[in-house]
Amino acid sequence: MAKVKQKKGSRSAAWLAGLSWPLFRRWATASLLVITLGLGIHAGVGWLKDPNSLPLQVVRIEGDFVYLDRHALELVVADEVRGGFFTVDVETVRTAVRALPWVDEVAVRRVWPDTLRIWVVEQVPLARWGKNGLVNVRGEGFRPAGDELPAGLPLLEGPEGTEQEMMRRYLELQRKLDPLELKVARLRQDARGAWLSEFDNGTLVELGNRDLLVRMDRFLRLYPRLKATGRGEPVQVDLRYTNGLVVHWKKGPVSEDGAKIGKLTTDGNGLA
Repeated sequence: MAKVKQKKGSRSAAWLAGLSWPLFRRWATASLLVITLGLGIHAGVGWLKDPNSLPLQVVRIEGDFVYLDRHALELVVADEVRGGFFTVDVETVRTAVRALPWVDEVAVRRVWPDTLRIWVVEQVPLARWGKNGLVNVRGEGFRPAGDELPAGLPLLEGPEGTEQEMMRRYLELQRKLDPLELKVARLRQDARGAWLSEFDNGTLVELGNRDLLVRMDRFLRLYPRLKATGRGEPVQVDLRYTNGLVVHWKKGPVSEDGAKIGKLTTDGNGLA
């Protein structure tokens, strides 16, 4: 049987006749919506990336400052805040502010629609560290400019890297001295591990390199009796002995090699 050759136009007409027009219209409409949405998203992303879109109108710096120079802080912020609400780099701003010596913690966040909020926590100095440094309440060292060191702080001196141990020892000693109304003005640990403390009344106490708190307890038990001798405040107390201590007082005229020194020893049971 001879094959009937179907014309191309006839096949197209047959395909169109079999097409579901309601389904085709739904498919075409959905495709158009997807294309339109994609173009809209692309345009929206471009708009958000434009630094002129939604410009920042307010930069708010918050925090309680005692030592931190607010003007210097504002200059750092002004130098780093660039772009609009969505384009400003909050991490860059936070890093720049955190680099200031008196800054402890920083939080930076956007507040819709045009505000950048910067919350700054200032360092709380516990003591001076060496000549130009400070130690905060967590025993972390920081180094502001030399003319920014607060007055009245105790001085801690020790090998680099021992800031936290020095702080802990200082707090332990100060708690023991509080009942006697004495303050640690200086606490020093030398390279061999020997400790020396100076009180705010000028008394030097040598504690050696072991049994630090035990030796201080010995001094605290005898301190009221030392005061009762009528010789005034001791100039120096040497606690490096196992069962006793040596006490020096300044008295009399000054000699060629310094003040005359009165000396008192104890065997641990009483004053000799």
